Amino acid sequence: MTHDDFDDLDRALAALPLEEPPAGLHARIMAATVYQVEPTIHAWEVWLIGTLVACGAWLVWFVASAPHASERLVDAATRWVDNAGLTSDYTLLWLAVGVSTAWWISQLNFPAPRRNRIEAR
Repeated sequence: MTHDDFDDLDRALAALPLEEPPAGLHARIMAATVYQVEPTIHAWEVWLIGTLVACGAWLVWFVASAPHASERLVDAATRWVDNAGLTSDYTLLWLAVGVSTAWWISQLNFPAPRRNRIEAR
């Protein structure tokens, strides 16, 4: 059923014995919905931090309880870095070039277009 004439509905609503809304109802609704503050820390961030803390605690316990565990971890990490070729002079050169380029690009300032500067006044 399609109605383009809402007079019947308006009359029915006007006939209802409606109470006045509480003071500040509109402001409370807006504060709870539209103006709601974004949470500082999301649930996935709490889980990630908890997981990292648990892994760190396990690693500390592993190193402290096993004999020569720290030496084995350092040896394994050193062998992995050597096998991956990350100690090559060329790798270090390109890493330095990449970091330098990223830093210089982050220092660039781009002026705002003219229309944005006019609207800001």
